[in-house]
Amino acid sequence: MNTLSSQTASSPKSESQSESESQSQLQPQSAIDTAHENPILTDSIENGLQHRADILTALQTQGWLLLRDEGYNVDSFSSLMNDLCQTLTYDPARENINKEAQKVDAGTHPVGLHIENGNTPMPPDVIAFFSELSASKGSQTTVCDGHAVYEALPADLKQLFSQPIRISRYLPKAIWQTYMATAMGQTEGSNNFSLDDLKSFIDKTKSDLLTHAVEPQSDGGVRYVLQVPAIRSDNLSGLPAFANTLLGPSFNYEKPEFTLANGEPVTADMIERLTQLCEAYTQDVTWQDGDVLVIDNKRIMHGRREILVPLNERKLYIAMGLGLRA
Repeated sequence: MNTLSSQTASSPKSESQSESESQSQLQPQSAIDTAHENPILTDSIENGLQHRADILTALQTQGWLLLRDEGYNVDSFSSLMNDLCQTLTYDPARENINKEAQKVDAGTHPVGLHIENGNTPMPPDVIAFFSELSASKGSQTTVCDGHAVYEALPADLKQLFSQPIRISRYLPKAIWQTYMATAMGQTEGSNNFSLDDLKSFIDKTKSDLLTHAVEPQSDGGVRYVLQVPAIRSDNLSGLPAFANTLLGPSFNYEKPEFTLANGEPVTADMIERLTQLCEAYTQDVTWQDGDVLVIDNKRIMHGRREILVPLNERKLYIAMGLGLRA
């Protein structure tokens, strides 16, 4: 049986919504757990969930979905992402497991909500995680619906974050060269990229929504400044979503500095208010071996609860892609 589990991470459903879902033959499952008071409805859709159209429909409706009891391994997980996405992308600081998938290794501490690679000029459209070996305690992946957060933002925060955010941080030479190789579709020879190549790449990728620049450093690294939306349109419905990296981690990278486009700092008070608001719309995904979690990276922020077992008792992989196949 093909099983897909998904969840609307928003306010409690109305009676009319529940009746509508009942009519569409969605059956409750217990695949997703939560420690929060918000009620969860986990739905099962049968008949050909491996098909791209079904997955894309679920992403458009829910923003994320959990595939369970499908018998996935690393190879079939990689094939799934190749089937969904036009181009796969990579994090230059991660270890590759195969051509498509990379190891998720960010310590054991909790990880704040973020979109994947949101501090880069080309964050992936879709990401997916595959749990080869699930932690027996802790390590739940958290998912937060940016649509719901956007709708719930207080007026002052919505106005502030309607402008872009500016991200500044240092990137070592090896990191920006590897990123360039990934962006250019090269698997070898990353150390051949020069600062002129990087500046040319920046000029070619600037847009109304994206501006970025580099300041060369004496050690070959760069101070990278990126300006991107804090509120963006999702991939499949075009609706606004609060989806960014303001609450996210800095594992493998220098902690970024955030300011608003008008030069105002992003204050600790803003971060605290956003943290509390986003937590109210956050759900926990408790992993089982073989699970695959697929996420619209332009709508859903994700994070992680603390891992409470040794790291060798958990094996989680990620694959990321640009452009959805129709």
